[in-house]
Amino acid sequence: MNKQPFTFSLKIETLLGIGGIILLGWMIHKIGLPLLIENLKNFGLLPMVFLILFYTLAQIFFCLAWFVILKNINTKAGFWETFLVYAAGDALNMTVPSGNLAGEPVKVMLFKDKIPSTQMISSVTIYKFWDFISLTLFLLAGWLFHFFFYSLPLSWNIAAGIMIFGMTLVSLLLFVLQKKGLYLPTGKWLSKIALLESWIVGKLESAHLIDQDIRNFYIVHPIKFFQSILFNFLAWFGGVIEIMLFMKFLGLETSFQAAFTIETFSLFINNLAFFVPARLGVGEGGRVLLFITLGYPPSSGMSYGIIRRIRETVWIGFGLGVLLIRKRKLKPEHSQNTG
Repeated sequence: MNKQPFTFSLKIETLLGIGGIILLGWMIHKIGLPLLIENLKNFGLLPMVFLILFYTLAQIFFCLAWFVILKNINTKAGFWETFLVYAAGDALNMTVPSGNLAGEPVKVMLFKDKIPSTQMISSVTIYKFWDFISLTLFLLAGWLFHFFFYSLPLSWNIAAGIMIFGMTLVSLLLFVLQKKGLYLPTGKWLSKIALLESWIVGKLESAHLIDQDIRNFYIVHPIKFFQSILFNFLAWFGGVIEIMLFMKFLGLETSFQAAFTIETFSLFINNLAFFVPARLGVGEGGRVLLFITLGYPPSSGMSYGIIRRIRETVWIGFGLGVLLIRKRKLKPEHSQNTG
C-alpha cells in the first residue's frame, strides 16, 4: 500500500498542531499571562478537581448510551468494564484528528476476548450514529435557543444553520445506508480500487453479518434507539453545566443561556476544526471569542479554555492508561474467528 498519502497527512497534522500551539501562545500573550495566572489562582485547585470529577457524570451518560446497545447485542460485558473500554477509545477520539472515529477500532479490539468482533463493530457503528444524531439535536436546540437572548453575527448563524442542515442530511443518509447495508457494499468498493490489504479483504466474508446485526437491532430493539439518544443528549449538557460552575467559582455572573450558547457554538467550532490535533489553540480561541461576544472579559474565556484543557488532559491520561494496561489486546489476530 502506498504510504505517501499517510506521510503527507501526518506532516499536515503536525503543522496544524504547531500552528495551534503558536495561536494559543499568542492569545495568552495578548490577554496577559499574569492576569491568567491570577484568574486560575482565584479559581482554586479544589474547584478544578471538582469540575474534573463532575464531568465523570457526562462520561458515564455517554458510556450508558453505548452500554444499552452493547448489552442487547452481548451480555458478557459489565458496565464498569465497558466504561474503561469507552474511556480508552475516547482518549484517542480526543487526540487523533479522525472525525471522532480513531478510538472505535480500539474498542473492538479491547473487547475481542469477550465479544465477537462482528457484534462489537455493529455496536460501535450503531452508537456512533446515534451519538451523531444526539449532537445534531443538541446543536439545533442550542442554536434556536440563543435567538431568544442574544444577537450574534449573521455570518455565525448562517454557518451554524448550514452545518446543522448538513448534519441532518448526513444522519438521513447514514440511516438509509445502515438499513440497506453499509459494510459489505463499502468493502467491495474499496477492494475494487485496491485500498485494502489482502488479509482485510478476507474479512469481507463476515461484513454481511455486521450489516445484518445492525438491521436486526433496529427491528428488535427500537426503544433502545430513543434511550441511547437520550443518554447522549443529556451527556452533551455536561459542558453547559461545567461552564455554569466555572462562572460560579470564578465569581462571574452565572447564566444558563450564556453557558448553553457558549457550549453550542464551541462545538460548532470544534467540528469545523476536526482536522486540528486536539483542537489546539482553536478550542481556546473560540471560547475566548464567545465569552467576549456575550459580555465577559477575554481572560475568563481563556481561563475556562485552560481549565477545560486540563480536564480533557486528565481524561485522555486515564484512557491512555487503560490502553497501556491492556495493550496486548491491541495486536490484531488475523486468524481469529470473527463470527
